[in-house]
Amino acid sequence: MELLQSLLYNFTHDQKLIEIIIYVISAAAGITLAMALYYLTSGTYSPVRQHLQRLIQGESHQTDEGVDYKKFLEHNLAKLGDLPMLSQRLATDTTSRNLLIHAGFHSENALKVYYAIRLVSMLLALFGALALFEQFPQMSTTLAIYLVALILGLSYLLPRMALRKAAQRRMNNLRRYFPDALDLLVVCSESGLGLLESFARVGKELQMAHPDLSHEINLVCSKVRVGISIQQALKEFSNRTGLEDIRGLNSVIVQSLKLGTGIAETLRVYAAEYRDKRLQEAEEKAAKLGVKLIFPMMFCIWPSFFIVAIGPATLKIMNIWHKAF
Repeated sequence: MELLQSLLYNFTHDQKLIEIIIYVISAAAGITLAMALYYLTSGTYSPVRQHLQRLIQGESHQTDEGVDYKKFLEHNLAKLGDLPMLSQRLATDTTSRNLLIHAGFHSENALKVYYAIRLVSMLLALFGALALFEQFPQMSTTLAIYLVALILGLSYLLPRMALRKAAQRRMNNLRRYFPDALDLLVVCSESGLGLLESFARVGKELQMAHPDLSHEINLVCSKVRVGISIQQALKEFSNRTGLEDIRGLNSVIVQSLKLGTGIAETLRVYAAEYRDKRLQEAEEKAAKLGVKLIFPMMFCIWPSFFIVAIGPATLKIMNIWHKAF
């Protein structure tokens, strides 16, 4: 309450007007809370209730309001992308586009939304800096310039760092679950299923355990069903994930299709080689563990050991020298 009053004092010093504004804000907050509790208890916005209503009405997608909102958002983003400088930036920024794809954002407007988020974050940081200056008016001009540059720089870099972190996390999850998918693919191929049917079966089996990898595999099947070649679909699959392991699987399958060899035997050989590769990576990490433990031992373990082992003797020697001299 005191913070709100201090903020209002920057605009007006009329105590009565400030009390009226506080009462209005409190009333709005109370009404909003009451409406939120009502909608929460009544289930108006319950996903289960909305899905039941769509099933009753024979709809399988979003409601009309959701569709209109999506169209409205896409229309505004398209207008935003038509700006000359921004359109040129969107066409040349392949790094951000690849990061968005690796993070799982496959929409055409994902890059525009990303730039909009960066712009909004910079505007919020600017307003936050202005509010900070209002709280500390005695701040020097040089310090204020440095602080504004620091806040704006962080607001510009944080969305990129968050996107890179999300992409790396998703790629690590795909890399972790890829051996399970590869083993299932070998089993399905050896049981007599074709390549596309094996991919569809693996995507169905992994839907609950590994949803990201299942979505990517099902996307490969969907692309092949609409007329894209299996080679092109696998190439796009490896580009979307950004993993060398999946790119190697793509090369093996394409080579097998071109040469006419058996897919099942090819996948089994690749699975064995990939298992050996993972074992070698684990052995490499285990061999590096001893070197990595040197610095924690030197700075954390050995000082404590020397204090416990040599500390009492050192204190006794210092006491004897003190008595002798």
